[in-house]
Amino acid sequence: MKQELTEAGYSGFEFDSGDTAVSGLSGEWVSGKIAREGGLKHENQSLLIRILDALSGDGGAVDATPENAPERIRNIATEHGLEVVIISVSADKARIAVCDPSKHDL
Repeated sequence: MKQELTEAGYSGFEFDSGDTAVSGLSGEWVSGKIAREGGLKHENQSLLIRILDALSGDGGAVDATPENAPERIRNIATEHGLEVVIISVSADKARIAVCDPSKHDL
């Protein structure tokens, strides 16, 4: 899957495992930082989230529903029976994980 993500333009995804502070994200997954694009872009967020995003200083406020992750990443995850979790966001980057749906609780 890392190769597919790289071919789709998302290099730098790495395997990780364990327990995290992200609600229910444990077990095994691949995660990486990507540029904020598509639904994660500031201008594509709701007005309230855009205001919070601007006020946060580091641009860390977004609607983190998996549907806001880039479509290419969601498609790769779906092909493998996996799901996408948006872990964190900064002004220009988002950290995204692709994981087994039975290992997390969205």
